[in-house]
Amino acid sequence: MMSSPAQGAAPRITHPVTITVDTQHPGPEVPADFAGLSFERGPLTSGTAGISGNLFNPANNSVVTLFRNLGLGSLRIGGGTVDQLIPAGTGSDGFSGIDNLFAFAAAAGVKVIYTLRMMSAGTPPVGDLKALNAQAAGHIWGNHRDHVASFAIGNEPDWHAYHTYQGHALDPAIFEEVSGVAGSAYPSYLARWRSLAEAVRGAAPGAPFSGPDLGAYTNKTYTPHPANGVSWTAQLVRDERDAGRITEVTQHYYVGDQPGATTAAQAISNMLSPEWVTGTAGGTQPTSTTYTPYPWLYENNLAPVLAAGLRYRLTESNDYLGGVQGASDAYAAALFALDHLHWFAAHGAAGVNFHNRRGLATATIVPDPASPGGSTINPKGYGIKAFTLGSAGQVKPVQIQNANGINLTAYCVGGAGGDYVTIINKAHGAGAADAAVTIAAPGPGVPAVEVMTLAGAQPGDARGTTVTLGGATITGDAAWDGKWSTLPVDPHLGITLTVKATTAAIVKIQGGG
Repeated sequence: MMSSPAQGAAPRITHPVTITVDTQHPGPEVPADFAGLSFERGPLTSGTAGISGNLFNPANNSVVTLFRNLGLGSLRIGGGTVDQLIPAGTGSDGFSGIDNLFAFAAAAGVKVIYTLRMMSAGTPPVGDLKALNAQAAGHIWGNHRDHVASFAIGNEPDWHAYHTYQGHALDPAIFEEVSGVAGSAYPSYLARWRSLAEAVRGAAPGAPFSGPDLGAYTNKTYTPHPANGVSWTAQLVRDERDAGRITEVTQHYYVGDQPGATTAAQAISNMLSPEWVTGTAGGTQPTSTTYTPYPWLYENNLAPVLAAGLRYRLTESNDYLGGVQGASDAYAAALFALDHLHWFAAHGAAGVNFHNRRGLATATIVPDPASPGGSTINPKGYGIKAFTLGSAGQVKPVQIQNANGINLTAYCVGGAGGDYVTIINKAHGAGAADAAVTIAAPGPGVPAVEVMTLAGAQPGDARGTTVTLGGATITGDAAWDGKWSTLPVDPHLGITLTVKATTAAIVKIQGGG
């Protein structure tokens, strides 16, 4: 832990920042189910990852409580195990895993994106996949329709390893027309997807779909070829837009990709870096590891979806694939998650689901060592909660005057009843600066203003697991009890507050003249 400044040490540097909210040009509405988690298919089966029983069960009180405390609205079941395990409903437990899942969803207040298997080859054998998927979808749609967000089919089908190609026999229905060119498998994928989707629709009339759960977040799997093609998200929306089946086009996104030998200190620096948020081309951070910045992914893979009139969702998202211990499970991840959610909400996303592999120490929800059988959260959960507190309504653009270039972002979401302005000071380490923030006067009258702070062990320290939101911790055994604090307002000068280094503030502005 970073030590406290010695007595008589120089005070922390403070830089002025002014934020002006543009109330005249509101942007996209933030859906109530925007923030979510993603899990593999495995937790529907009892005893996976060394945990007895089904993770998703309405009697699993700690996980239900954590979902409600975080304000989650979406639960995606998918991941690579979808195409590795037998379809749910075909094992000895029948549909009990599915029924427990949807009973859990009802208790936790979430809707489920449920992924069906696409791969029909390999081990174990799956029989008539169309009939099995239709059976599962029919059971879900007939019994749990109110908690279904969409059905998906397959997981990351764009990857070269997913295809049949020369010397690699897998599922003959999905094959590369040009061996070694992953994007050339798209036409056979689309034919297979449509065939399976029609079987599901026959058993679940009117059920919505999402896809393709694209695995690549560079151009390496673009169709028909990386040099002159488009992402599978852009192509699928062109091909399916008029069919009325797809409600969301889905993309996976691990910003820092494979971490390799990235250290915790390097990962923290990367997760809080401006390059991830503002960069327009991929880069290395550190050398030999790559990252894909938000604007590149948006412009190339996601903006075409919006332009075609459909929504997009990041159904698997995170800082690093597999995470970096000491960073992905540290306080830095809370600030990363809060910024990540707001950035994509401001850019028209329907939602973001942070992937939560069972048994992964850096996941958002993990087993609680202090409570056998219980669950707890890593700091990333605090960032998710801070987002859900301040994201009801429409995005409102903000202008930031930041002459000293402090590492800070700000967002506004609001409606007729008031606005929430979220300020994230990502300055960290020795000498990190505080921000003296002024939110320009919102108009005539004096509004009621409150603030809630997301904080780590102490300003400037992005390490460790000590986190509070509104002065309180978030647990799985009691309702969260964070508090808002009143802020003074000058009707002429606006709202002023100090956002300390490596903290975030949610400012709630209500009413006024």
